[in-house]
Amino acid sequence: MHVGRVLGAVSLYAPTPKAVLTAAEVAAVCGAELVVLTVLQNPWELVRPDEIEGFRRTKGGSPASLAAARAVERLQNLARTAVLPAPSVSYQAAFGLPSIEIARSAETLRADLIVLGRGEEMARGATENVTTAVLRRSRVPVLVAPAQHRVYRTVLACVDDSPHAVDVIDAAHGMADHFGAHVLALHVEPAEAGVLAPGERRPWLRHVESGRDEGGAAVAPCETAVRQGDVTSEILAEAAARDAELIVFGYRRGMNYGDPGAVTTVAARLLRRASCALLAVPL
Repeated sequence: MHVGRVLGAVSLYAPTPKAVLTAAEVAAVCGAELVVLTVLQNPWELVRPDEIEGFRRTKGGSPASLAAARAVERLQNLARTAVLPAPSVSYQAAFGLPSIEIARSAETLRADLIVLGRGEEMARGATENVTTAVLRRSRVPVLVAPAQHRVYRTVLACVDDSPHAVDVIDAAHGMADHFGAHVLALHVEPAEAGVLAPGERRPWLRHVESGRDEGGAAVAPCETAVRQGDVTSEILAEAAARDAELIVFGYRRGMNYGDPGAVTTVAARLLRRASCALLAVPL
């Protein structure tokens, strides 16, 4: 997993820019450029109607340009100390639905990673769960930062028997290599799977031991573990037992992970229940 540009999305109304803190650290260890983005629903959040005429006469601008300039200024003040580790930082403001603008900005900027803060809704009065809505649209991995950031020392990669397991392992190794972390590949079987017969081999191991990434290079070997039971519960239990700071998992784009009544995927449950950082890899 190559990370050359990191997009950290943060709300101007967030009490602490935890997404920027995490994004800056990832950018620093990866030697990547950091772009800090904020999204407003419309320019009128930062511009009064009575300011427009005078602004147009003196500067020839528009309400959007005035609001964008003010948003960037506030963003710089909010993230001033948080971005210190990053080797290169720029700021941007966008208007519209946060999840659409974040995903659009990631594509326009050719970002390799999006970083969001858990529970930080980007816009005032937002009607969507921004994290889950971004996952639905993003074509690049999304790192969800918890309230308390910890340096990654143990990375838990959640794998199954599909070919996509290689993508998850590759992303886990990419983050682990930069942070000097240990990778554990975990596969959870149904409780009725039973015990293997002598000489029998679990099929999913072939993806870990002989898989190849998108460039055709062999995926590095790592520690593996197998558990049986409810997938989400076993992942969270293993993460707690290993004191893992980061869980990496794959998910399908286009699904509505924000509706707990309709979605029961492992990804949706991890997003709701995990307390550590999460790296969601689109498959």
